[in-house]
Amino acid sequence: MFRAVTSKSVSPLWGSFAVLLIIVVFSLLRLRFYGDPALSIAGNDTISYVESSQASLFSAEIWTGRRLLTTNLLYKIFEPENGYEIKVNGSLETTKRVYQPGFDRIVILQMGLSILGWGLLAWLFSENLRSTWAKIASAVLILAFAFTPQMADWDSILLSESLTFSLFALQFALLVKMAFLLYKDPDASVIGWALAWAVASFFWTFLRDTNMFTSIMTVTIIAALMIAPRYRRNKTLKGIAIFQLLVIVLAFLTARSSARTMDQIDNLYIDDIFPNPSLVAIFQEMGMPVDSYLDPAFHPWLQEHGSTTMIRFMLAHPGYVAQKLARDFAPAFTEIKQTYFNARDLNPMRDYLFGLGNALHPENTTPFLASLLALVGIVLLAFRNTANSRVWAWLCVWLFLSASLTLIPTILGDTWALNRHALYSTLIYRLGMWLFPLILVDLAWQQDAQTAPLS
Repeated sequence: MFRAVTSKSVSPLWGSFAVLLIIVVFSLLRLRFYGDPALSIAGNDTISYVESSQASLFSAEIWTGRRLLTTNLLYKIFEPENGYEIKVNGSLETTKRVYQPGFDRIVILQMGLSILGWGLLAWLFSENLRSTWAKIASAVLILAFAFTPQMADWDSILLSESLTFSLFALQFALLVKMAFLLYKDPDASVIGWALAWAVASFFWTFLRDTNMFTSIMTVTIIAALMIAPRYRRNKTLKGIAIFQLLVIVLAFLTARSSARTMDQIDNLYIDDIFPNPSLVAIFQEMGMPVDSYLDPAFHPWLQEHGSTTMIRFMLAHPGYVAQKLARDFAPAFTEIKQTYFNARDLNPMRDYLFGLGNALHPENTTPFLASLLALVGIVLLAFRNTANSRVWAWLCVWLFLSASLTLIPTILGDTWALNRHALYSTLIYRLGMWLFPLILVDLAWQQDAQTAPLS
């Protein structure tokens, strides 16, 4: 007679040791295959990060300038005594990164946070899967996903994308940890984890204005959790919700008062409104005094009434909103690879890494549908209350809806470099395409193993 094999038949220590070994090996490979980590390259926007960071630390401008608080602080802290000097600006023709004093510390920090964030996510995600094979597979998938050039190359670029990726991974890892601790014991103390998550979440939110929509989803899904009596008395959950509400208010107020918001609104008028005479006529009926972007009267009106008129227009014309979302949804998934430098000659392995990255990061809308279908399966298992399915469903729903809620204002709010601005949302769909099915199979495997008869 043989007993049905389950993950309990294998010592969990071996699975944990294997995951730790995978993290160490992948981190070393990340350092090995990408050249000198101090080398960097600028983009056309880099100078705006430098200039925005010149604002006084205690001024309103540090919040409402051309760039957001997190990068303002980063560039202020690491500014060399003689100031920054941009030596090379990235483009399709650029082939090499260079050493740029002051910027070297920024890109080293970006790489360090990337290794930390994704390594911690691999560890905390895998520890909550029950099957040893699933633990190992999740660690390999997460780190291969993060350390292939489609993601890792952004660490060398002086923009906000690298921190967007790494701080997301860090806050999601901490959220996974807290969620499982509270799921196992609603009275568990998670204050330390919550504080670490709050710091990561705060600085991540103030990397891009649309990130506040993830905070909105966090508050919403915590409120849904409070329906269950077992979670209502948890003070830490209430504290997280209050903290996120405060972050939302602060993010909204600073975004509304910022110069960067007017730049985005300006782009909408240039690219979407003025090329369409029928839309121009509608805006004139709503008070716009001109019919041309070149009219000297346009910009004074734009500064005073442009944003509120655009919001009123979108609310009154849902057809425009639906058409814009449908038109720009697929383009948002294109070109995740950076186009600022070419480093294929650094190491022959990079050709293989690009091939692997192309498989893990398809540049089309397939990840959206694939992750959605797997999410439906996880939610259905949660209704059956399969072991751990409800906590996984809560986390995956948060992840998918956060990406979706953030993508909508990203598409509606600007027309410039959409694929780069949408990278957070499309990153989630691509990651979910791999992790959601793994969770689903792990849950189904466990259910089958628990119900299998002895033979």
